[in-house]
Parts: sequence; structure tokens; C-alpha cells
Amino acid sequence: MIGEKDKLSRRKLLASLGVTGAAAIFMNSSLLAAKAGNHGLSVINAAYGPGDVEECNPLHRCRCRKTTIAELRTNSSPDADTLYFVADRGKEGWFVYDPGDTASADNTGTIVVSAAGARFKRVIGDEPLNARWFGAAGDGSTDDTAAIQRALDTVPASGGSVLVPDGVYMINALVALKPNSNTNLLLSPAAILKAIPNAANLYHIVNVINKDRVTIQGGTIMGDRNEHLASTGEHGMGISIRSSRNVTIRDTVIRDCWGDAIYIGIDSGSNQAACENIQILHVTCENNRRQGMSVTSCIGGLAFGSRFIRTNGVEPQSGIDIEPNEGDAVRDFSVVECDCSDNKGSGIAIYGTTADNARDNLLEGNVCDRNTRGIQIRGASYNKVLYNSCSGNTDMGIRVGGNTKTGKNQYNQFIGNSMLGNGTKGIVVEGTSATDIGYNLFQSNLCKGNQNEGINLTHARYCLVTDNQCDGNQFGIRLVGATCLHNDVSGNLIVRNRYGLQLWESSYNKLQGNICNDNMQAGLWLRNKSGWNQILSNTCIGNGQEAHNTYDNLLIAEMSSYNTIQMNTARKGSGTVRPRYGLNISDAASSQNFAINNDLLDGGETASFLDAGTGTITASANRL
Repeated sequence: MIGEKDKLSRRKLLASLGVTGAAAIFMNSSLLAAKAGNHGLSVINAAYGPGDVEECNPLHRCRCRKTTIAELRTNSSPDADTLYFVADRGKEGWFVYDPGDTASADNTGTIVVSAAGARFKRVIGDEPLNARWFGAAGDGSTDDTAAIQRALDTVPASGGSVLVPDGVYMINALVALKPNSNTNLLLSPAAILKAIPNAANLYHIVNVINKDRVTIQGGTIMGDRNEHLASTGEHGMGISIRSSRNVTIRDTVIRDCWGDAIYIGIDSGSNQAACENIQILHVTCENNRRQGMSVTSCIGGLAFGSRFIRTNGVEPQSGIDIEPNEGDAVRDFSVVECDCSDNKGSGIAIYGTTADNARDNLLEGNVCDRNTRGIQIRGASYNKVLYNSCSGNTDMGIRVGGNTKTGKNQYNQFIGNSMLGNGTKGIVVEGTSATDIGYNLFQSNLCKGNQNEGINLTHARYCLVTDNQCDGNQFGIRLVGATCLHNDVSGNLIVRNRYGLQLWESSYNKLQGNICNDNMQAGLWLRNKSGWNQILSNTCIGNGQEAHNTYDNLLIAEMSSYNTIQMNTARKGSGTVRPRYGLNISDAASSQNFAINNDLLDGGETASFLDAGTGTITASANRL
């Protein structure tokens, strides 16, 4: 028998054992009681009987009582040496009376205050706070907003977690759930936080505002797009993250929101700092009305292994839209190995509103298929677009250009992407004479089976287009516009297109080392005042497949003048359908071209070289 001086207090005992240890003590007594013949009763009643008091620890003569929350509130004679086991469904757990506390408020979950002012405190180990302890019903009809918020507000400032068990929890999205800093909101796999239908333009089911170190994990967050009480507006959000840092969303499904599944931006109040280090991991955003995810103000972040799919309803309707507002910025945000498919707008869009407020972002290894456009980079610079799939989109695979806010788009890299079977173009640079689009790199991309160009540069300058494969498109590669200047198109494989490599009113470019074979019409074609270009060391074999002896391997036409055409190779090939000429300078208005050291031997069915131009310089140095 342990003497009085050796006893631990009941509260110290439970604190040292935690809930698991206390439950083990409780179970030990229950088994002893069961051996005495209580086989048909519940574990609680087998140990104590309904409301009975028993000694529950053979090493320490403490008393245990089965009770309810309601009975604690009416308890007029609390005992500091009694362990109270609350047996209410969903609120089960151990409580102790703390005679030294006369001030703590009743929060239903961890502190229960009796009518006489006694404070009963739940014994908590390392387990998360359970939203049901605080009165959350999860029955699909009760407004559980306040109950879950009580749980969130009970998390100590040092940190902790709130668990939302399986069930459907109705949330007043005009109020929102607001986790505090250092809080983990954990949703069980079958837990759903569902917005109570409303008519508001703006709402948030979960609102993380000016917080640090918050995690939202698991379960489903569901908007009201199918029950919304108005037909206008577009800003009903699943999760809003504003002016916050180190926030993670993991393994959560966010669907059916009136606006965006996830919105990352600034606090509209006094603290308008950018978000920092936001992590979106293995999340699914599906069937949201405006965006899967909007990123409008963030420095450093990652979306990884997530799905942003089936966005539809109101513009822009993108899977992910990285679009800083004027005065804000998005930098160093990475989207890696995400599925951004089947959206009404773009799969992923980066849309700058000043010359440099959407920069240094990374899109890598994503699938952006079956959207209107796969990826858009507009008015944004210094971004990397690497190894993405942009296929089966009704419009373009990748779109590059300016916008109504800024015409500048420079120093982006597009490497290793696949553009297959898009409704118009594989990769397109959509500039105008007034935009400033240049210094972009297009390398090692596969552009196959697109309805128009594989790669199109319109009014772009100083771009490098290299080592791409353009196969089976309307145009393989096409440069267009009087301000499409000083571009380098080198080392590309351009085969089986209707038109191979074409310049239209485009000058001062270098076309070097390209293979332009088996295209339906001309393999390499300069048209409509394309001048002062360098056409060097290209190979053109077996073009003109659309009709025998009708089209050419290399064609210089329509006032295209002052071009250098040197060290190219043309062969008619061995097929039954063969090109007309190896090199054809087709009209007198195409003047002063320099054609020298080209290997045109057996270059065409009619002849290797036709020179109808004016002042062509050949120096008798072509192999014919």
C-alpha cells in the first residue's frame, strides 16, 4: 500500500500518463469488473455501473465516475480526487476538477463550467482537439461554424491541431473559419466543410488572414455553386490565404465554389504584405466557377502533385491563374507535376500587370490538356516553362504575348514541352508592332499535329528557336510581321507539315542548320518582303509532297530581297512525289539575294535552281 506522502495528485497522474495511459488504467478496471460477471454491459458500465464511483487504479486509490457534459454543469459537489469520464457520443474523454481556477470560460470542449462555477478540464495528451467536443454536429444541417471556431480558438499560441471527424459540417462562409497561427486544421477523409448557400459575391469557407504556420489537411471543402442564391458575382472562395506566411494545404479536395477553390493574395485591411512560402500539396480543385487557384500576391510558393480541373462558369476559368494586381507581385512560385486539364479557360496562366511583377516563376512537368489554352504567359518575364504537356486544347498549346496592362514579355524559357493536336497553334508568340516581346528561348519542344503552326513568332525579336521538332502541323515554324526581327531559328527538325519553315514579312533573322524534309509544299519559304535574312546550312529533302513537280524545297518569293542563302542542301528525294526546284527565287521583285555555296545537286524534278530574281549574286559557286 502506497502511503499518503507517496501519492501523486490526480491531475499530475493524468498529465504524466496522458489519455492513453489513463484509458489503460480504466480498461484494466473494466476487465476486472467483466471477470466478475458484467459480460452484457458496456465497458463503462461494466467498470462503474451507471454513474457509480469506483477505485480505478490498483496502484493509486483515485476515484472514477462516468458522467455527461450536462451532469458536469449541474455538479454541485465537485471532487478534485475524482476522474470524470464523459460518455457523451463524440465528446468522450477524461475530465478533472480544478479548484484553483475560477476564471476560465466554458468552451464546451476542453473546459466545462458548472452552475456553481466549478471548472472541469479535459485531460489532453498529444492528440488534436476534436471539433465534436466543441459541439460540431457534422449532420449536414446544423450550422457548425461557431463550434469549429471554438476549437480553433482553443489551440494554444504555441501550436496545436484541430481534428474534424467524418461528417458534413455546414459553414457560414460569410463568417468563415479562421485558423490562428501555429494551427493545423485536420479533416478526416470523409469530413466535408460545406458552405451554407448564400447570395453574396464574396465569401470564404476557410480564411487564413495575416497568420503564420497554418496547415489545412485532408477532407473536402465544398462551395455552394449548385445552390447559390444569386446569379451574379464571382468571388466565393473555398480557402483564402491573405498576407500570411508558411501556409500548407495538403491532401484536400476543394470543389464547387462560386469563385475560386484557393485564393492567395493580400489582406485588404491595414496589413497588405505579400504572402510568403505557400505550399499546395496533393490538392484537388474541381468544378469551381472562376478559378481553380488564383495567386495574386506571393513571394515563394509551390503547387505540387495537385489537380486543378474542370473550372467553368465565369472568366477567366483557368486551372491556375498567377496574376498579381497592380502594386502586388508574384515571384518564385513553382507549379510542378500538377494536372491542369479540362478547364474552360487556360490550364495555367501567368499574367503580369506591370513590366516585372510576375517573374521568376516555374511551371514544370504539368499536364495542361483539353483546355481552351494550355499555358499562357502574357506580360510576364523571366519565367521558366519546362517539360509540360499542352495537348488537345481547343485553341493553343502555349500562348506568349503582351496584354492590356503591359506589352513586355522577355527572357522566358520554354524547354521540353509537348504540344500535340491543339485546335490552332502549338506555341505562339502573339505580339504587335507596339509590344516588346523578345529574348525568349524555345528549345527542345515537340509540336505535332496542331491545326495551324507548330511554332509561330509574330512581331517578336531576338528569340532563339532551337532543337524543336515540328511534325504534321499546318506550318512547322512561321515568323510573321515587319517587327519580327533578329530571331535565331536553328537546329530544328521540321517534317511532314503542310508548310515547313516560313517567313512572312520578317527580316534580319537567322535560319541555320534546320532539317526541313517531306513537307507538303515548300520546305523553307521566304514570302512578302522578308529581307536581310541569313539562310545557312539548312537541309531540305523531298518537300512538295502535296503534288508532284509543283512545289519547291527552298522558295524565295514576293519581294523578298537582300537575303543570304548559303551552304544549304536540297535533294528531291526518292519518292514518287518530288519537288519542282531545289532553290527557286521566283519573281523579279525578289532582288539582290546572295545565293552561294549551296549543294543543290538533284534538288528538284524540273531543275536544281531557278533564278527569276533581280540582281541575284551566285558567283557560280553552287553545286547544281
